[in-house]
Amino acid sequence: MSADRVHPVLASGTAVDTYRGGAAVQPWTGGREAPPPPPPDAKVGRYLAALNRFKWLIAAFVLLGGAGGYVATRFVDPEYEVQATIMMETMGNGANGSGGPTLSNEMLKAQGWQDMLRSYSIIDPIVNQLALFVEPARQADSTLFRSFRVAPRMKPGDYVLTISGARYTLALKAGIDVESGNVADSIGRPVGFQWQPGVRALAGRKSVAFRVQTPRETSSDLRKKLRLQPTEGSPLIFLNLSGPNSERTAATLNAWVQQFVAVAKSTKTKNVTSLSRILEGRRQYAAENLAAAEESLKQFQVKTATEPGERPSAIAGIELTTNPAFDAFFRDKVLVENYRHDRESIQRVLAQANDTGGMTREALLSIPLIATDPAAENLRTALKEQADRETNLRRLRDTFMDENPLVVREREALANLRSVTVPATTREFLAQLQRREDQLRGNIDLSGRDLRGIPARTIEEQRLKRQVEAAVDMYRSLDMEASKARLAEASALSDVSVMDSAVAPLKPNRNTAPVIILGAVIAALGLAVVLAIIIDQVDSRFRYPEQASNDLGLFVLGVVPDLQVKGKRSTMEREAQAVEAFRSIRMNVRYAANPNRPFALTISSPGPNDGKSMAASNLALSFAESGARTLLIDGDLRRGELARTFGVAERPGLVEFLDGAALIAEVLHPVTAHPNLTLMPAGARRRRAPELLATPRLPQLIVQMASEFDVVVVDSPPLGAGFDAYALATATGNLAVVLRAGATDTKMARAKLEVVDSLPVTVMGAVLNSIALTGPYRYYSYYHEYAAHDAPATDRLGRPEPEAARLTQEIG
Repeated sequence: MSADRVHPVLASGTAVDTYRGGAAVQPWTGGREAPPPPPPDAKVGRYLAALNRFKWLIAAFVLLGGAGGYVATRFVDPEYEVQATIMMETMGNGANGSGGPTLSNEMLKAQGWQDMLRSYSIIDPIVNQLALFVEPARQADSTLFRSFRVAPRMKPGDYVLTISGARYTLALKAGIDVESGNVADSIGRPVGFQWQPGVRALAGRKSVAFRVQTPRETSSDLRKKLRLQPTEGSPLIFLNLSGPNSERTAATLNAWVQQFVAVAKSTKTKNVTSLSRILEGRRQYAAENLAAAEESLKQFQVKTATEPGERPSAIAGIELTTNPAFDAFFRDKVLVENYRHDRESIQRVLAQANDTGGMTREALLSIPLIATDPAAENLRTALKEQADRETNLRRLRDTFMDENPLVVREREALANLRSVTVPATTREFLAQLQRREDQLRGNIDLSGRDLRGIPARTIEEQRLKRQVEAAVDMYRSLDMEASKARLAEASALSDVSVMDSAVAPLKPNRNTAPVIILGAVIAALGLAVVLAIIIDQVDSRFRYPEQASNDLGLFVLGVVPDLQVKGKRSTMEREAQAVEAFRSIRMNVRYAANPNRPFALTISSPGPNDGKSMAASNLALSFAESGARTLLIDGDLRRGELARTFGVAERPGLVEFLDGAALIAEVLHPVTAHPNLTLMPAGARRRRAPELLATPRLPQLIVQMASEFDVVVVDSPPLGAGFDAYALATATGNLAVVLRAGATDTKMARAKLEVVDSLPVTVMGAVLNSIALTGPYRYYSYYHEYAAHDAPATDRLGRPEPEAARLTQEIG
């Protein structure tokens, strides 16, 4: 039976209800209402209540999460970050930045420098130089691996070197032996190690654990750790590298920038040398052309030295005069011969290009018209672009592999220039020369009648002189450029320099311990919150008022506080809350009943220990204290204990009356402490006692008692105990269900109430028992400061009388 207490209702605090006469009470429709739609914040409120209920579980999870995060920080290495700064030169090799043959726009752009910093040609030598591909398990063992190297074919993995006296055993961490031998020997040859630490270095050590990776894999990991911070418009690049060892990280970054500077200088030297060689080749070709032109003029002059001259002579002091027509014819003839000669030279170059599959840039540039004629500007531009792309392709091949997209794209552009653009531009210029030659020949034919007598040798001599002059100009220009290139090669400086070297920090730059601990606490908190909500959702016990109204469709008649919970409220305050609660329940059930019928009410619960007997007793006491003649029937024929609670005789009772062994007057027992309260005990315990509730005598008894008393309250067995509660509820016509927080199974309550719905019973609502007036129930509490109190009683002499004892007996 329940261990709840019968809470007395003080006579001095009675709220008088009018049961006879007065305003008409609206009839109550009866039955259970359809569950109303839950308010939008109903689930949120339930979640918050669940979190409050499981606050100690959440606190325990948070403490465990914090402890776990703290333990995890013991296994996390600190993170050190080192910085270095490099500067890119933006000027050329000349004194003023533009006087040399190699300008800054011929070197890598800012993005090119960043790509070069991350290239494996920079990182791989560092990894091999510092042996970064091996990582000892203990920092104290790092000195053993300074001379550690690996062969091209090596086996990566986790290894353990065990030293026993003068012998060693190398094994994988999984327990597979690799080799064994003397400590003085080389270690790890079968797996590609080149390592001989020596006897002195291994002295005092029992085992050495370490991990080995391939150099390329280590380079890839190191590449991911490097962070570049270029500044737009600034020649400076800031480098940041992080690692668990400050000194090793600083040494790695310093070696990185030094390797980068060395490779950049080597690349610059290769570019300058390549340009110098190209210019030297063009200069030699121009020298050969000049020598050939001078030799042709010399041979012609020797050949015509004995022949009579045809030049106009002049007397000393008199200016030489010539015919304007002769000058025009001579100029046109020379131009025609020059055009013809250069055209044939261009045609030979095109013929050679068709045979060999590419144009010879130096051969085209050695032709005077191509080098000087404004109409050949497009051809000169295409040849210059070809030279620039050849230089850029050689630079890219020094930095990247042939499969690199930059190299492939540059090679395709150069091939297109050689096979399409340059030949097409050359043919276009050749057609223009042909048109010029044809036009000049037409002019010569028109004036040829007057000048046919001029010897062809004069024209040839002028042509040869013009050819020598053009060859001299070409040679002088190329000789000057080649001299500048040789000077730049001799004085070439790197375009990159180190501004700030990396320095090993004394403290970690990023302390990961707070982050790990905070992350563990947040994760534990989230897990605890989710777990609390899940436990609350799967919990079928009654805990929240919306479970009664929304899930079971019951009107909340009142909330009875839990007197066993110790908190901020005093015992008197909690008892006052209980008194006010039963006053509210009394009012609700009275106005919920049909005013046209005598008032009779059955109080039950879905299961045992829900507090139905306490609710029935205190509700009957509340009616009695309000002045209503009240009959309390103990209908629990199986375990009824109300007779002991109120201190009356247990027999005869309801069983004896239903069995015909006693009269009504014999089973009615007035309660001495409460004049308006009469109790009908359950009577003797019998096996067939529940069968008596199915006889017609029970409804007759209820009707008769309801006509004699103002209020009839029946305490019944739980709904889950059998048909007793249904029979008693059908006899009274009204039913109130007691739901105890943390004890009542809502699923069973729903199932039992579905049975009640099929009976002619009006379910008035639910009485919520053992409720802590906090959270969602805080609005069901009452202001203790506004409670009613009696004035202190005095005797004839004015002395205060002792307060009467309250009935607070526990019931089973």
